[in-house]
Order: sequence, then C-alpha cells, then structure tokens
Amino acid sequence: MPTGKHAGQPSPTVVEVRNVSKRYGVQGGKRSDASVTQALDRVSFAVGSGEFVGIMGPSGSGKSTLLNCLATIDAPTSGQIVVDGRDVTALRGRELSAFRRDELGFVFQDANLLDTLTAYENIALALTIQKVPARDTDARVRAAAAQLGIADVLGKHPYQMSGGQKQRVAAARATVTNPSLVLADEPTGALDSKSAVQLLESLAYLNELGSTILMVTHDATSASYCGRIVFIKDGRLYGELRRQGAARSVFYHKIADVVADMGGEGEEAAHAC
Repeated sequence: MPTGKHAGQPSPTVVEVRNVSKRYGVQGGKRSDASVTQALDRVSFAVGSGEFVGIMGPSGSGKSTLLNCLATIDAPTSGQIVVDGRDVTALRGRELSAFRRDELGFVFQDANLLDTLTAYENIALALTIQKVPARDTDARVRAAAAQLGIADVLGKHPYQMSGGQKQRVAAARATVTNPSLVLADEPTGALDSKSAVQLLESLAYLNELGSTILMVTHDATSASYCGRIVFIKDGRLYGELRRQGAARSVFYHKIADVVADMGGEGEEAAHAC
C-alpha cells in the first residue's frame, strides 16, 4: 500500500495535461463545423505526487472526456498527457496494456466487482495479473482491507455486501497495486449518504497514506474532501480552487460558490456536509 507523505519535501509531478484538445465528429478526413463537437479545448494542468484533486464542471463540460483521456480509454485529438514522465498518448499495444495494469487504479460509480469472486479474490486479482507471489498477495490484500475497514467482508461475495462495502472493496483493488494514479469517476453517485461519507473518508485516508487521486464529481460535498479542485466549462479550464488547510465545511462553500458562478451542477449537496 502507499507510503505516507513527508512534510517539507517537494512533490514530484505525477500527471501533466499539456494543451489537450478532443474533438468528435470528424469524418472522412474532412471537418464540418456543424457536425464537430469540441469536447476539450487546450486544457493544461498538473497533479503532484500525493495530491487529491477533484474535477468539476456542468454536464457536457468535458470532465468525463478528460477522465477517459487520462485513463487511456480515449485519445486526445491533440496535446499530451504525461504520467510519471511517460507520454501515455504515444503508448500502443503491450506498452499501453502494461501502463493500465501497473500505473493506474480505477474506482467507478458502479464498483465493477466480479460477482463470482469474494471480496478477497476481487482485490487479489489485480496482484495476480501482475504475477505477485501468493505470500505477498495475501499480506497486501489483508493490509488494504484493514486500512479501508473491510477486513470483515473479505470472504463475502458482492451480493452479500452493501453498496458502500463494495465501493471500498473497489478502492482497495484500485490501490493494492500501488499505482501512480488512482482515477475515481463519480464514485459516490450510487451510494446513500452514510456509505458516501465512508467511501470519501476512505479515499481521503488513502491520500494521506500517499495515494495520488483524481476524482470527477458533480457534488460539492464530495469535492470538499479533495485538496484542490480543477473546474472545466465548455471544454476549457475555468479555474481552480485550493483547500490550503481550510475546514471542509469552509471549502465546501467556496466550491459551491464557484459552481454557482459557472451556472452548472453541484450547488445541490447530495450529502450533509
């Protein structure tokens, strides 16, 4: 599992998004302005090691497209995405597969656990794919489960777990391989208030242990657990907001104010702050 951050030491850059643009609707090598959608327009920002960064914006702002590009599910039309010094937009084939396997962790709105496997087996699967020895796998799975408070569900199948437990299992699976970057896509979207808070506190705890997390959310309460928020509107970088040690309730109100100024979603909090 991740190691703790060291105060006073500079954080190396884990992610660099460099002038990334994404267009949809180019057909036959010819551009028709009427049919082209500019999902992202020259977006640039960086994420340092150990940061917990939220991405917010109205529906259609481009935040999901940006996450898909970061996840290498989609490719930018132009620009570069550099993770740990590697231009991932240039990776192909086995190199791309290895990057996804070794450097990225994913937490989605749906936990995406395998129903036929126990929680233990779902978490261990990521290590098995990496060919980690069984003895090491067992120790790492149990450590991850203990850190996320799910040691008591390791023997259960997904249908025997609550939504919050399944999401915490997914978070353990995402971080057990010590990836360079954890990507979370609306991870609380399908959870009740209590389960959402448990998951967000778990993500914040993993971040305190050293995980670098980038989370897309429309919810100001969820975003208030982050250390920095990057706002996107109409495919462009709208601005950013840093917590800088502020109480979470104070940060929440600052986030809600920016979202209100953008005229987008998120000013309604799904969970009590």
